[in-house]
Amino acid sequence: MRRSSLWLSTLASAGLALSACGGDDDGDPGTTTTTTTTTTTTTSSAGGGGSGGAGGQELPPAGEDWTRDILDTALELDMAGLTGRATIRLAAAESTSASFEIGDLEITAVRDAAGDLNYATSTPGQLDVGVPTAGGDPTVIVDYRFKVHENFDGWMQSHGVTFLWPYLCGNLFPCKSDPADGLTFSLSVTGLDPALTAVYPATIPADAPSYMPAIAIDQLTKIELGATAAGTQLGVWHLPGQEADAIAGTTHLLEVFELFETTYGPYTFGPTAGTVSVNWGGGDFGGMEHHPYWHISNDSLYSEEVNAHEAAHGWYGNGVRIACWEDFVLSEGTVTYMAAHALEVLGVDIWHDYECELQYYCDPANDANTIALPDTCGQIDILNDPLWSGVPYMKGAFFFRNVAQTIGVDALDQALGEFYQANVGEAARMADLIELIKTKTDAAGAAAVDGLAQSWLRTLECPVDPATLCL
Repeated sequence: MRRSSLWLSTLASAGLALSACGGDDDGDPGTTTTTTTTTTTTTSSAGGGGSGGAGGQELPPAGEDWTRDILDTALELDMAGLTGRATIRLAAAESTSASFEIGDLEITAVRDAAGDLNYATSTPGQLDVGVPTAGGDPTVIVDYRFKVHENFDGWMQSHGVTFLWPYLCGNLFPCKSDPADGLTFSLSVTGLDPALTAVYPATIPADAPSYMPAIAIDQLTKIELGATAAGTQLGVWHLPGQEADAIAGTTHLLEVFELFETTYGPYTFGPTAGTVSVNWGGGDFGGMEHHPYWHISNDSLYSEEVNAHEAAHGWYGNGVRIACWEDFVLSEGTVTYMAAHALEVLGVDIWHDYECELQYYCDPANDANTIALPDTCGQIDILNDPLWSGVPYMKGAFFFRNVAQTIGVDALDQALGEFYQANVGEAARMADLIELIKTKTDAAGAAAVDGLAQSWLRTLECPVDPATLCL
């Protein structure tokens, strides 16, 4: 995502700091109809075991198991009736249990292809299911009702947009929000005003984080931007009266996207991609990396940097996921650099703007600084930690810029490309990327990279005088 300080304060005041616990076959989005999804309402027993599984197999009781790997989730959402069905394919395992985050969903039925399954919702915000072990990768089908959420924490009906980052997927579908987990998705969205356009991916064909599926429903108009050399079709969807902003913000987007594909590796989230302008309530709030159709605040649509930043998340943050929230800089610092680097290649210099943001965080008078790369993993709540700030963005970007100046821009690009191609579809650590970068230079250069990582990422004070910035 790309966020302004205004957005940070807005989300905080909206109470987002919570505790964690119609497309075509080719992926193109389209305008949905008002046909509603039929939802099964058969009830299953909650708790104890039962019979009636495949081949008369005794059904296992509902049990807790957060280790089950979710391979794929197919969502059918009726936005008029606020009902959903999630068909969840799990990896085969010896365990006969699976657990999911369900926020404030109302579960109405849980079953598999053979019939009802035992399930329990006795723990608030949690669904535990008894999963038969026969038949390879099991599938669990969950029917439910979901609620409207207007504080950037689910289906924001009045805004016509979903918002699930960072761990709010359970307010829209059963999920696991660990940032390291990845799965594929398909979406079918019905129950909409036929006068509006719904933009969402029919499929997300590569492993993605749980917050990535997104829906935007509004009076949206698409501008085709063309295809990259690799064949990825790009577009931008804008709200009424935004054509000029859409054109300005995406002036170089096709070239930026192609540069990412040729420099770092193939895009994995489908044959089409692009920007969707969304109404988050007014304000230059930045964007959110919902690939393949990322969302950008309507008041930020004009920004080439925001468009490039969100596009870059197709490689880092989504393409390569972070292993834990402490690795936030691997997502945000990396793509902040990538956006500036790509635009600079194309003749657009945004480093001065970055300097002004960096100055704010480095100035001790603002008390806004923090360590960009904590030495723990899985120990912080991102929305209730100092890391939830612009620090990983700016310190991360300037770390990479200094590395490029030390070992060469091409050497850094090679390292970013190799790391992406080795880890795409998986979760990774920032420390491992730093180690790979060090292999692209000699011993003195590797020592310099270590020093830059220490001074920019692992130390509170900035290695630059704030008074020399933003001049």
